[in-house]
Amino acid sequence: MKTITNSQRNLVRIVYDIANEHGIAIESFSYDWILKLTKNEVQKHVFGYNFELNSATSKMIAGDKTATTDLLQSANIPTVLHTLFLSPAMEKYVGSIGNWEKIGTFFNENNQKIVCKPVDGTGGNDVFLVKTSTQLEQAIHELFSKYRSICLSPFYDIKKEYRAVILDGKVELLYQKNIPFVTADGSKTILELLQEAFSVEVLDSVLATFSSTKTHKLSDILPKGKTINVNWKSNLGEGAQAEIIQNKTIEQLAVKAAKTINIRFCSVDIIETTSGEFFVLEINSGVMIEHFLNSNPQEYTRIKAIYEKAVLRMLEN
Repeated sequence: MKTITNSQRNLVRIVYDIANEHGIAIESFSYDWILKLTKNEVQKHVFGYNFELNSATSKMIAGDKTATTDLLQSANIPTVLHTLFLSPAMEKYVGSIGNWEKIGTFFNENNQKIVCKPVDGTGGNDVFLVKTSTQLEQAIHELFSKYRSICLSPFYDIKKEYRAVILDGKVELLYQKNIPFVTADGSKTILELLQEAFSVEVLDSVLATFSSTKTHKLSDILPKGKTINVNWKSNLGEGAQAEIIQNKTIEQLAVKAAKTINIRFCSVDIIETTSGEFFVLEINSGVMIEHFLNSNPQEYTRIKAIYEKAVLRMLEN
């Protein structure tokens, strides 16, 4: 077996460690994006962050935000609303009336403050907070230039976002995502504060996201003690910080959501609003804990144990 360097994905390093410890033959393909694991004539795969535990159907449902919303609502599970809109290029399904009237109605019915994003997006990419008609038009045109289907959601006043990693109906890890911020010291520019606060791995994303908010310039020097919110999203890849917690209410909601779409190994994102309500935001079939581990290297043993259970259960049959 080849040696895996720390410069590669954490998942790859962990799976190789697991294979070495359990006598599992492992082969790598496509720049380590596909790992083939073999033991006792049983052969399984890890594709990206997807383990060969979930059915193709459950993976597809989890990868479609509107499909997930529909199924969770049918099971009376509180969930963030995702309303589907298809590209005008798909006129056969959209109809001659188009989307714009319905999009405008949705925008107005939700107090002209909504979130626009791709149906199958991940990592907070191409997610737009829209507050004006001009922003709406820009977001819709940009999304439809890249995607065949998009979804719109009301803006929820979020107090906190959580992620639960679930394997076979049990929460293996639960953490909250703390929205990133820096505190001004009265002498450094915002750029200098951000460079000090965030790692090289996420700094470019943090700078791009902060610049897009247009609330302050990176060259601004703000009064000492002033809190500067870096982002409105809770993505670890964009600077949010993870904090491990325990919360039975969140755990039960996450497990119920996973069971509703019959998915075995996944992460469930849940929001808590300022009014104290909990809603499922999305379900991820790919269990990616890269950013979590980069910012919490002391949790390597805990994360390895989760992936170890997944690998061994894959090879059971």
